Amino acid sequence: MNTELYQVPTLALLAILMAVFGALWLEGRSRPIRGGPAGEAPTARRRQMLWLLGWVCVVVRLSLQVAGWSQPGWQLTLSVMAMEMAPLMFLGSLAPQYLTRKPPILYVVAFGLPVMVYCAVVGFQPHPGEVGKVTLLACAGVTIAVAARWSMHKYLLPIWLSLLVVAGVGGGVIWMTLRQDYQEVGVLVHSGVLLMTALLFISAFRRVSPGLVFTVGGMVVWSLPSLLEPLFSWPGMPVDLERARNLARVITAMGMVVLVLEEEIALNLASQQRDRRVRLEMEKYTALYLADMPFDEEGGQYNRVCETIADVSRFGQAAIFAHSPDGTFRLAGRAGMSGALEGALESLARRTTVAKTIEIAKGNFFTQVVGNLTLMDLAPLMEPGDELAQMNFRRVHIMGIRTRDGRLQGALVLAGRRFPEEPLVLEDVLPLELLVSRIGAAREHVSLLRRLMQSERLAGLGQLAGGVAHELNNPLQAVTGFAELLVDDAGESSQEHAAVILSEARRMKQIIESLLRFRNPASTGRAPVAVDLLLADIEKLLKYDLESARIDLRMHAPETLPRVRADGEQIRQVFLQVMKNAMTSLGEEPEGAERRLTVEAAAIPKAVEITIADTGPGFAEPARAFDPFFTTRHPGEGVGLGLSICYAIVQEHGGAIAAVNLHPKGAAVVIELPLWEDESASAPESAATAGPAPNGHGA
Repeated sequence: MNTELYQVPTLALLAILMAVFGALWLEGRSRPIRGGPAGEAPTARRRQMLWLLGWVCVVVRLSLQVAGWSQPGWQLTLSVMAMEMAPLMFLGSLAPQYLTRKPPILYVVAFGLPVMVYCAVVGFQPHPGEVGKVTLLACAGVTIAVAARWSMHKYLLPIWLSLLVVAGVGGGVIWMTLRQDYQEVGVLVHSGVLLMTALLFISAFRRVSPGLVFTVGGMVVWSLPSLLEPLFSWPGMPVDLERARNLARVITAMGMVVLVLEEEIALNLASQQRDRRVRLEMEKYTALYLADMPFDEEGGQYNRVCETIADVSRFGQAAIFAHSPDGTFRLAGRAGMSGALEGALESLARRTTVAKTIEIAKGNFFTQVVGNLTLMDLAPLMEPGDELAQMNFRRVHIMGIRTRDGRLQGALVLAGRRFPEEPLVLEDVLPLELLVSRIGAAREHVSLLRRLMQSERLAGLGQLAGGVAHELNNPLQAVTGFAELLVDDAGESSQEHAAVILSEARRMKQIIESLLRFRNPASTGRAPVAVDLLLADIEKLLKYDLESARIDLRMHAPETLPRVRADGEQIRQVFLQVMKNAMTSLGEEPEGAERRLTVEAAAIPKAVEITIADTGPGFAEPARAFDPFFTTRHPGEGVGLGLSICYAIVQEHGGAIAAVNLHPKGAAVVIELPLWEDESASAPESAATAGPAPNGHGA
């Protein structure tokens, strides 16, 4: 007669609870995980899966006992292994540290393997020989060593408490192994793991709830058979210890089911709160009418955007770095930051170039968080004694602001995360991604709109200039002809007056010819032109003038730049005119002021972008920089047609040109020239990060 049949009700009840547990896990495994206890434990679904596997082991153990399969050999081995595996699954669900990362080996695996070997040896040889005894002692030693090393990681329990449990259980394991009480060793390990797991449950969940009380209480009763047996073995005590253990297992299983339900309720509440927060955040961002923001280099339009982000997002500090045409960045907007932090970030932005960001992106200073949000280490951008380091402002979350073709326009910098114990999920980042996309699109829209308005205005001016030039050309020729006759036939005094008339007439004729070139620049053949070689020739040509004016020229034109489709001589005139204008502007700077002229060429999608920037006073009106006859020079120093002709030449080449003022001082002209057809397909893929579109920052 099978004496284990009294466990059938317990087995049936545990099987039902296991089925309920499995149904709950299957129902929720496709739900996105939003964090575990204390924000660090493995995902809730993985934890529940390990709990389910643990209860499968318990049901297997009871099934073998009820079936009477406990003979030495594979039956006993399977039964003992199932008994030991159950608490190991529970333990591993709450303590997932790695013994090694390469290859990744969980501590629970390193801890459980020698335990399983111990069970296998005892299961097949209840009374092992000398080799078996040595093997068992070795397994016990390895298990204790791994447990001690595991306890040194401060995860959920204090180290002293973990080491105390390991020392007590480990000492008992060694003593019982030496006494050859091998069956008791398995019971002791089983009890020790359950006790440690109960402590981990208390530390991990840190609340008083029915699920936790049932789970911890059941595990404590389940884990102390050596203490309970003497108590219940007194004469007159009718309690059966095995039935008490079965009751403890049932209570523990019910407690875990309730814990899962409590977690589901907590996740649903958190999800509802997050949804409300995201909806409010989206409403606030939608209320920002970005289309009316000029986004110029001097304004503070970004401050309102940053203030809104700091008010409603998961981050209490927000800043926007805008890319400047001179290749650096500027702090265009900020919110939630002290004045000292703003100043430190402004200094960081001014000394950071796009090329530098591309360089550090190749290192390990960026960590993908979720979506397009990245965690960045600012260390490579800091200087010795940097204020940011002193303020412990080293790691920030960033999100790039890009055009539709992928060109970098700036970055949204986020810090001061709210609810740091909650991990960031896609719902937290999605509103910011949409806002950043809108900012990039608004900037591009404003840029294109201004370029279109400029083209239409200059086209109208060109038609007017052409008509006026045509109407004035014929009478001016007559004036010139008669002035030449007067010079030849008049008296000495009249000749002087006639010479003045002839000189001014010829000057007027040159202006008319310039107007005609502005309207219709001479169209010549196009050929592949190497921009880097062209700029190098201009640098040699202007070297003497630059040194005489004490102007520091910084030129960056990589040899790997693709060639452009252009008339080399006309583009040379454009570069010379723009650089000479910049040199004239720098010449107006007072003695001792910084005089720097920067020329930078970079590949962008389907074009090469050339930026010529100076540290001079800037344009009086950047939007009118290319208007004919618009000049801020003194009378007699020029008629204001140089940049107008440059504009006409670039437009005739199918390119674009824009004038912008830099922040806090300086000006830049950004020229975009189309690639030669044969090289358009082979333009560098990394060009998308090389810089902003022309006129993309306020032109």
